[in-house]
Amino acid sequence: MNDRWVEVILANKSPAEIWADIFSLMQMKALTVDSPAKLHAETVEPDRLLAEAAWELWETFPEAAEKTSARLASWTTAAAAGGKAVLILDALSPRELFIIAEAAKNRNIDIACVSLTGSECPSTTGEFARSLGASSRASLADDKKDAGFIPFAGNCYTGVYSSPFEDCTVIPNPNLFIWHSWLDDHIHVNNDPDILEKIVAEELQGDGFWEFVNKLRKGHRLVITSDHGYAVSKNFSSEVQDPPAALFLRSKFRATRFLKDQDEWPIRTIPPLGMTVNTQRKWKVRIDRERPSIFNLARAIFWICFSSP
Repeated sequence: MNDRWVEVILANKSPAEIWADIFSLMQMKALTVDSPAKLHAETVEPDRLLAEAAWELWETFPEAAEKTSARLASWTTAAAAGGKAVLILDALSPRELFIIAEAAKNRNIDIACVSLTGSECPSTTGEFARSLGASSRASLADDKKDAGFIPFAGNCYTGVYSSPFEDCTVIPNPNLFIWHSWLDDHIHVNNDPDILEKIVAEELQGDGFWEFVNKLRKGHRLVITSDHGYAVSKNFSSEVQDPPAALFLRSKFRATRFLKDQDEWPIRTIPPLGMTVNTQRKWKVRIDRERPSIFNLARAIFWICFSSP
């Protein structure tokens, strides 16, 4: 076990301080490890440590870890000269941080700040949208946002895109909130992490993506972040070997990521895959990209900020 992860995760600090330290160390690794596969390997040990020795810390995540939604609310409503733009890349995770940072460097685009934040619990698109005061992602299309939309206190243009980046237009407005489903769309049709890695790297280094970024940056400070990450459980000890426990989990969750359940949880699995948050118990379905990895980037989202040109 890496002594640095043991020192951070098992520190005698408050849960909020420990989660901040976890995000800081993960951010450092994400910025210096040059491939998603290598970064994944870096997370196996802390993933298991959280699942098998520090489960109580993991259960504090919903309250103790800083959320992307809270950071967006404060950043978009803070007074500042000039316009601001937010680009939500659905399902973006720290795996892509090195790629974006290097591509920006190669194009002589300065990065103003980088940090990691947490997703909502459950870590779904709908839950993130609701945390921002939107009824759903779709409700933000064509500037038809809900009256209680939190970013920019609602004083912004909102859009939801799925077109190729080079075909996306930017509506003139001092404040922009754009949600693009590109990565999430690919995850749902590509079960092979290696194929997905190649597709993602090519797109995030390509001219189309950076043309879109520069459109958003024109007259704006731009933040690129996400609603949630995605999990790859290769080499993670998430198999439940006890037949009754496996049958119970399958019968309870079926193909869902989480469910509402008022009953007492009658069984404990090793590793512990069920978490209770406001009576919602969650367990990822048995698909490589979505199985119940605990630390494995599923709920860590990076935040990257560019100044206007």
